[in-house]
Amino acid sequence: MINASRNARIWTLALAATAMSASLSAQQQANAPAGQAQRADPYVVGQARPPVVEGTNVVDLTLEQAMAMALEKNLELKVARMNPSGVDYQLQSARAAFLPRYTATYGYSNTLQPSNDILQGVATVSSLTQNFNAGASMLLPWHGANVSANFTNNRNSTNTLNARLNPSFGSAVRFSYTQPLLAGWHMDNTRNQTRTLSVTRQIADITLLATIENTKASVRTNYWNLRSAIEQIEIQRRSLALARQFYEENKIKVEIGTAAPIDIVQPEAQVLNAEQALLAAEVSWRTAELNFKRLIANGPEDEIYRATINPIEQAVLAVQSVDIPAAVSAAVANRSDIVTTKRNLEISQLNLEVTKDLTKPNLGLTAGFNSTGQGGTRFSNGQITEDSGYWGALTNLTSLLNKGFSAQLDFTLPFGRDVTQNRVNYARAVLQIDQAQAQLKATELNITNEVTNAGLAVENTYKLWQAAQKAREAADKSAEAEQTRFSLGMSTNYQVLDLQTRQTQQRLVELGRLINYLNAVAEFDRVQRVGR
Repeated sequence: MINASRNARIWTLALAATAMSASLSAQQQANAPAGQAQRADPYVVGQARPPVVEGTNVVDLTLEQAMAMALEKNLELKVARMNPSGVDYQLQSARAAFLPRYTATYGYSNTLQPSNDILQGVATVSSLTQNFNAGASMLLPWHGANVSANFTNNRNSTNTLNARLNPSFGSAVRFSYTQPLLAGWHMDNTRNQTRTLSVTRQIADITLLATIENTKASVRTNYWNLRSAIEQIEIQRRSLALARQFYEENKIKVEIGTAAPIDIVQPEAQVLNAEQALLAAEVSWRTAELNFKRLIANGPEDEIYRATINPIEQAVLAVQSVDIPAAVSAAVANRSDIVTTKRNLEISQLNLEVTKDLTKPNLGLTAGFNSTGQGGTRFSNGQITEDSGYWGALTNLTSLLNKGFSAQLDFTLPFGRDVTQNRVNYARAVLQIDQAQAQLKATELNITNEVTNAGLAVENTYKLWQAAQKAREAADKSAEAEQTRFSLGMSTNYQVLDLQTRQTQQRLVELGRLINYLNAVAEFDRVQRVGR
């Protein structure tokens, strides 16, 4: 009874295995064109879709769309765009030093004090004084000169009898011009700040341009990395399906007694390895997608950050000619980092001018002009003989009857600590020039190496792509030959599927090499214009 049950089970498994083989053979033959062997290869490399993630939408993106999205939303790029504006504010603040400064004051004083002068005619002297003053000063952007104008006014009233005018009004105007003749004549820190900030503004623009180009390069690289990760998942899925089919076939053979139990160990291990490889591919895909989203999303709340990205761009070969010497010459002359280094050298040279000028002695010229006027109410024998008031003071002021001129030279020869500080500052500025020049040479060498390596990478990746193309063509021929053998009954399903998987893997390698070549071409173009 037991033997009969066992025999029935064996016949059932044998029939199942035969049916599985016949079904696959019939399906393959049905899909094959008349007179040709079957070609069951529905997967086209480069068109795999990402895994379905529950609760997310799949967003198709071309490379151009991804770059446009990054230029609009990339957070690091938004920060970089603010830097030129920050320098603009600094430059406006530095230039504000040359704008006029206006001042205005009002003073009030009312005092009572005992008198010891019989001419005053009172025992307690009362004095009321008011001041109305205004002024303006401005630092000129030429040779460190400074001009100022002050307009002062006052009103005084008292109860004394010996006052000439009571109340009296006074008005005065004074113009002053100060000019350094040695230190500070050629350049000073205030004027130099506007020069260096103007150069810094140019550096900010260059840095922003480099950030934009580097962001686009990162988007391109991560876009193709994501595409490769999705393709790798599809490859591992197919490998896992093949391993499972091979395992099931061997399991049936063991159960019907046509294969030893040990023959199922290797297929089972192959299934486990394929499952691990698929899991690793999915992890790599998630990492690649997160890296890509970080470049095109403006935050975790962005809709694109919560979506599943499907890069639909097809890698198309465009052969690029490489002229490394010409590229090196162009990069050394115009690349962003070399221009930035030259601008920094220019700033160091401007600072050197200031420190050199400040080592001179201080010699300053101050020239001035002033005019005063007075008016008020005059009493004589109890009668008002004059009542000009404040307007009388102004009239007297503008008549220039009471005027004066002044001129003064101030000379200071620094000694001790001041001399040492000036000399140390000058020596440090010279050292900064030397460092900037050395940095310029180092930057030129780095650019030469980077551009040369990028040009060689274009040539090498093209050769590697050609080798991968030949390997893929060989895999195509092997798959075609195995399919022909299968149609003639000289091969098995496993051998056909195995060669088809190898064919697909070679196509994936070819795609990867093509992507590497496209990235190398783009990188060769980038390194000629901007640095990291």
